Amino acid sequence: MTFVSKAALAAMLGLGATLVVAPPADAQRKKKEEAAPAAPQIQVGEAFRTAALAADAAIKAKNFAVADQQIAAMQAAMTAGNQDEGYFLAQLKVSNAQAKNDRPALAAAIDELLASPKLKPEERGGLYYNRGVLALDTKQTDVAVQNFERAKQAGYNEPDLELRLASIAIQKGQVDQGLASLDKVMAARKASGQPVPANWYDVAISQLYRSNRPVEAGQWARRKLAEYPTQANWRTVLALFRDRADNRGATLGNQARVDVLRLMRDTKSLADQNDYRDYVQTTQDIGLPYETVAVIDEGRAAGKIPASATVFNQLKTTAQTQIKNDGSAAALETRAKAGANGRAALAAGNVYLATGNNAKAIELYNLALQKGGIDADEANTRIGIAHARANQSAEAKAAFAKVTTGPRAEIASFWTFYVDNPRVTASTPAVGNN
Repeated sequence: MTFVSKAALAAMLGLGATLVVAPPADAQRKKKEEAAPAAPQIQVGEAFRTAALAADAAIKAKNFAVADQQIAAMQAAMTAGNQDEGYFLAQLKVSNAQAKNDRPALAAAIDELLASPKLKPEERGGLYYNRGVLALDTKQTDVAVQNFERAKQAGYNEPDLELRLASIAIQKGQVDQGLASLDKVMAARKASGQPVPANWYDVAISQLYRSNRPVEAGQWARRKLAEYPTQANWRTVLALFRDRADNRGATLGNQARVDVLRLMRDTKSLADQNDYRDYVQTTQDIGLPYETVAVIDEGRAAGKIPASATVFNQLKTTAQTQIKNDGSAAALETRAKAGANGRAALAAGNVYLATGNNAKAIELYNLALQKGGIDADEANTRIGIAHARANQSAEAKAAFAKVTTGPRAEIASFWTFYVDNPRVTASTPAVGNN
């Protein structure tokens, strides 16, 4: 933290017990100075000044035992009612606590400095802000808010102040008020030509999920991705959605889960073998062996699945056996067309989607919808994915728009966003973590 200017303290340490205005060099200068207001005199006792010099040197040398002794000597040498001495004592207490990283002592020293009538008005805002930050360390939320508000009144206008106030409001359950404040400070930052740090969006996203408002959380997540479309951010956003959908006694379900994993795959945001293990275990559990094999091969080619991870060998062998038992995609298609309902057609569409035949996948999914007896939201999601992979943006968005309920509606919203914003970058700009 950076606190108040040390100019006055340096003057006191360097010039002696009493600072007075120097005599004019000539008559013209004297005339000018007579017209100007007199500079304030700084009055400190010699014993106080000697202890202050020793304390300042000890702090700079990080000799904190001596610094503590000399600060105590300053306090003992103080003249009752001497505001200058009180101000300099508080300044050195701030410096000492800051150098020691003693945050409780720093909070007390800042309070002492803020109580000094000698503190310059322009220095108050930053001190109030830092005092609020220290209050948050000890979960004194009301004290923090009080100091942040005083910082605003003193003219402190750094964006982090509004961010902290917004965050506190959100955490206290005043979600709408906090989000409105957050939006305001984001707009101000953008208007000034500065980017909004990525982690500011996370304040809103995490709290909205905690408040069981997943649709709004998803909207904020997509706002973040619009500015920071990195693989890491895509993974974080989709994993958080997936995990929250599996929370509060609800279960996303593997059929919906695999469509989230497919989007992670298409955005290249599967990070490591754990992500790939989650993916292929899901496809294996719901009978998608073609996709299991394709994802394992892709993960190995990308260097994300190490040769030492033998569990993938077992999963691939099992999937290949299942593919032989199921027969060819053409045979599955023949059975699908003869089926009494759409379940066989949906299964055949999944095979074609896994093998990259998007046109056939769309045909079979539409057949499944016509025959009925299947989850229409599931089929329309898959039709949208196949169109997206075929670079048919309008058709993809039309299919996703038909998915309007439950977690699948959010999955469709993320896919729609990706169709409109296909650029995904490999690395995160530094500003994204500020």
